[in-house]
Amino acid sequence: MKKILLSAIAIIASNALIAQDCSELFISEYVVGSGNNRALELYNPTNAPIDLNGYQVGRFRDGSGTPMLLDLSGTIGAYSTYVIVVDKRDPNGTGFEEPVDMALQAVADTFVNPVYVQANSPFYFNGDDAVPLTKGDGTVLVDVLGRIGEDPGTAWADANGTWWTTDKTLV
Repeated sequence: MKKILLSAIAIIASNALIAQDCSELFISEYVVGSGNNRALELYNPTNAPIDLNGYQVGRFRDGSGTPMLLDLSGTIGAYSTYVIVVDKRDPNGTGFEEPVDMALQAVADTFVNPVYVQANSPFYFNGDDAVPLTKGDGTVLVDVLGRIGEDPGTAWADANGTWWTTDKTLV
């Protein structure tokens, strides 16, 4: 009797574990490190390349309900990633800005947003900004890290107060 019951439970549980259909790009890695180390990795879970024209990434700054968006271009191959890094590549570290870490530069597919302008700097997200992946005219939300319209203070945190979205890499 126990074997029949365990078998029935196993069959029911295995049916619940069937993989979900994933047919859209998603943010597979988020980097907010020290200095200017900012990056997003997008993943294409499909068996066909995806044209990035018509997609945007960006931020909802400090709880804003209005996004700052950056139009994407290029193509992500099937079952591949595309890494977007903020464009701070001063190898000498001169001036007022610290360059992006060389290891991060080495994996970049594209560099974006080289100049910070407070009114529109979509790739200067920090731990308290919601970071969206959108498409179309920017109103179709594909994926998001954080909560749009909410300012968590310094960063989003867990129940123990540990910050998860600043000075972190989330995979």
